[in-house]
This record gives sequence, structure tokens and C-alpha cells, in this order.
Amino acid sequence: MTISDFLHITWSAPGDPLIEPPRFSPVIADPSFLFPEETPSGEWELFAHSAWGIHRYSSGDGLSWRDRGLVVRNAMRPFIRRIGAEFFLYYEKYAPLALPLTALPFKKRWKSTIAMSTSTDLARWSAPRTLVRPELDWMRDPVLGDSVSNPCLVDAGAEGVEDWRLYFSASLVWLDDCGFCEPRYIAMARGNAPAGPFSAEPRPIVDPADDVPADDVPVDDIPVDDIPATEKTHAALGAGSMKVLRLDDDWIGLQNRIYLDHGGKSRSAIFELRSGDGIAWQPVRSEPLLHPAPGWTSSHVYACDCRYREADGTWYLYFNARDGWSIAEGKERIGRILGTADRFF
Repeated sequence: MTISDFLHITWSAPGDPLIEPPRFSPVIADPSFLFPEETPSGEWELFAHSAWGIHRYSSGDGLSWRDRGLVVRNAMRPFIRRIGAEFFLYYEKYAPLALPLTALPFKKRWKSTIAMSTSTDLARWSAPRTLVRPELDWMRDPVLGDSVSNPCLVDAGAEGVEDWRLYFSASLVWLDDCGFCEPRYIAMARGNAPAGPFSAEPRPIVDPADDVPADDVPVDDIPVDDIPATEKTHAALGAGSMKVLRLDDDWIGLQNRIYLDHGGKSRSAIFELRSGDGIAWQPVRSEPLLHPAPGWTSSHVYACDCRYREADGTWYLYFNARDGWSIAEGKERIGRILGTADRFF
């Protein structure tokens, strides 16, 4: 598949949410999934985080999901892939109870690492192995904390050459209207195996300071044509996260950029980026692939996992979205959109 093929995909509307937060958690977020042909049970499998850790969900059809319980405690933002006979689960690891404690008015500096666990059956998992630490200066904020998060593993190797790239988010930016942080930069590390060791690039590969304001992002549920020209710009706040796809002729990045809308509210929407080498990125178009809309996605559309299924010729994109700003009011749920095109191969 080429970049042109991908950009001609027709995507469905999000519809209703598929997964609600579990008890005592206001969020279920950052989904990553496996197709039934990849799993031991022959079911769809999805991993996402609540306030307490990473949950495993199973489904017979990819629509109705049942919670199989916690897989990793004190962890968030999972990324799951099958490599050979093993399943590799990458995630952000934090101190015990650090995530639920962010709801308190007196917040401690954040500290996280990227870790990995493996399994052969999706039920029993190895102990966490740390892969990336926030060791570079730009990964650490003197007030907010030291953060690496949102891992995404991509095989960039050629025949006979092992080249694994771990894309991830780094550092933090504070959102006043939400009362919590979001990631500031996108980074990349290289390794010769899925388990590392990984060596991070010396500088971010996506920096919000480089963003060019878009002039046609739908905001506040107002059609773009109805927004005065002087109010059509937005200001970048953070890079959010990015899931990377290696295509036949180029690379695609699906980035949930964090920005201020024309009314001064924080927003997140999923934008498409492209790259010739997987390192230098540029926007494909100014309008987002998926943006906030009335209902359960009304304030922020966040991280996604996007994969092509050969069995039915369909792209599946699972994502989470938020319906309010403050940490006490908004709830995050998981939904999906489907993509089809006539120009795939």
C-alpha cells in the first residue's frame, strides 16, 4: 500500500462508544488490539488502561467487549503486537497509585519509564523490563516531571537487517482547563531486537513549536465555513502521541495533536503526517482525520491504534475520546472507525 492509497481511504463515522470505563475509574483509554487470527483463542483482543492499570478485553466480533481484568498494575498507554510466537506488550510504567493521585489538588512531579512484558498466551506475562528512561534534558520538565510514554514499535528492517524503531512521547505540558498533563514531544529510539536495547535519538522528531497553525479545524461543533476567518487558527500545545505505519513508499504517522481552539479551549484531534525516512515528518493535510464532535467525543479525540486486516480488506482504527475538560467532569471511552478504499493494491 502506498501513501496515495492510504489517503484515499473512506472512513466510517465513530458511532457510539464500544467500551465504557470500569468501576471507580473515569477513563478507559489508549487502546491497542490484535486480530482474531493472531490470538490463541481466535477472538479479538484489546488492551487499554483505566486509572488502575492495563486491562485486557476480549471480543467475538470486535464490537462487544468483555473485561478480562488487569494485566499490569500502575501502567498505562499500552501497545500490543505479536512477533513470532510471542506477544509483546509495551507501556508507560509509573510509581504505585501515581495516576489516580493526579486527581488530588496537590500534585507530585510525574516520573515514568517505558517498559515491556511478554507472553505466549495473553494470560501470563513476564515481569516488566525497562526499555526507555527519561534521561535526556528535553524529556524532563523541572515543574511537571520526567516522562516517556505512548510506545509504538515498528519493524523498519530490510532483508537480513534488524532495525526496530520505538516511537514514543516525551516530557509534559500542562492543560489548565483539564487539570492534568499531556505529552509535549514525539521521540524515537532504535534497537536491533523488539526487546531492545534501544538508543534514543538526541532530539525530538516532532516538536509542537514547529507546527503551522491550521485554518480549517472544526472546533466547538461549529462548521468551518461558519467560523470567522480571524478565528480559524489554533495554537499547538503538545505533540500528544503518534502511531506509525510503514507503507510501501513512505511512512504515515497518526498523531493526536494537542492544541488550543479559537475559543482558547484545549483540544485533541488525530492528524495524518508523512515521512520519507520515519524521522522527519510533515503534515499531509491541515484537516484532521478524526476530530471532536457532539456527544462522547465532544472535547478531545486521543490516541489510536490503526491496522489493516487482510481477511476482510478493511482498516480498523480504535481510539479513545473525552466528553469534558476538567478532571472531575470528563469521561473517556473507546470507539472505532473502519476504513475502506478501492485503491489498496
